[in-house]
Amino acid sequence: MRIQFEIKEKLADIVKEIFTSEKWILQITGEYDGLKRMILKDPHYDSQAYIEIWNSEIHIKTAWSNYTYRIFQKEHAVICEYCGAYRGLLEQNLLPQLTPQQNILDSVVLETSISTMYNEPLRQYITENVRRGNNIQTRKTVRHHPTVIVDEFVKEGVPIPSPILTKQD
Repeated sequence: MRIQFEIKEKLADIVKEIFTSEKWILQITGEYDGLKRMILKDPHYDSQAYIEIWNSEIHIKTAWSNYTYRIFQKEHAVICEYCGAYRGLLEQNLLPQLTPQQNILDSVVLETSISTMYNEPLRQYITENVRRGNNIQTRKTVRHHPTVIVDEFVKEGVPIPSPILTKQD
């Protein structure tokens, strides 16, 4: 599935967070004219994400599932383009803060490989996917995260949880 949605963060703030966040270990793998390549490594788990920072956009690719995020400036807005399973949308811990401007369920599905539904809101895409047999009733518990998390907890008007891990005392 491929969708695009406007985010609240500015491109420069996202780049700053990539370089300064304590959520991950940053390893720069290459610097070229107009391009920086790096790996974000989770200090607590064996996971990582690959980042390319260009002059006017950022590409993020998750290591385990190969989901991609392309963040770029379009006129006066910052847009995030996501390619991957709807169940993985914004669920990775190795992502900078990406806050949708509007309800994420109103984002239009631009492409999909599992359905003929595209150019429809994500809300309808999820409903159709569940109806076609990808139902969470076949899964036993929320421990199957992230495969269950979107189906179980997507609610209209509720902001997407921050990917930032919080410690509770």
